[in-house]
Amino acid sequence: MSKKQALTEFHRGSILAAAERLFAEKGTEKTTMDDIAREAEYSKATLYVYFQSKEEIINAILLSGMVLLKKKIHEAIESHSDWYQAYDAVCRSIVRFYDENPTAYDAATGTMPLVQEADETQKGVADILRVSGEIDEELAAFLSGMVHTADIREGYIQKTIGLSREEFLQHGTRLLLASITKVNA
Repeated sequence: MSKKQALTEFHRGSILAAAERLFAEKGTEKTTMDDIAREAEYSKATLYVYFQSKEEIINAILLSGMVLLKKKIHEAIESHSDWYQAYDAVCRSIVRFYDENPTAYDAATGTMPLVQEADETQKGVADILRVSGEIDEELAAFLSGMVHTADIREGYIQKTIGLSREEFLQHGTRLLLASITKVNA
């Protein structure tokens, strides 16, 4: 990476970090570009050098959150050869992701709306939709492992935890859903 690219990434990161703080505090609707410039300690003109609009900033945060969540889920799955341990790790990583990155979590799970107002945001939207599909594929492949495990170990599951195959699958998917859709209580 060249010095110029590194500097651009640094400034974009500073702006995004400031915007995330403000979005968490005030919401996306009430946060203005002036607010973001002030929080990032840049001029408004400088903001527009790196982002064409607030919508582009929102979509960059959405994409960043989704990429980070995808990475965390993938790492949790890959770090365990035992499906049960991997399942627990996926649930823990999703909850930890929420606790550490509430704005990114909202972005990754669709709580923060995808903005598609202008032509300049179309590439960002396409990237967000691509990563969303990749997360869906990773979770679908992982959940198919749960179904496969339930088939192979049905007797063991019944004996050790007292659940039928269907009850085990329903319980497992509800636990995963609860971890994905956790709301701040």
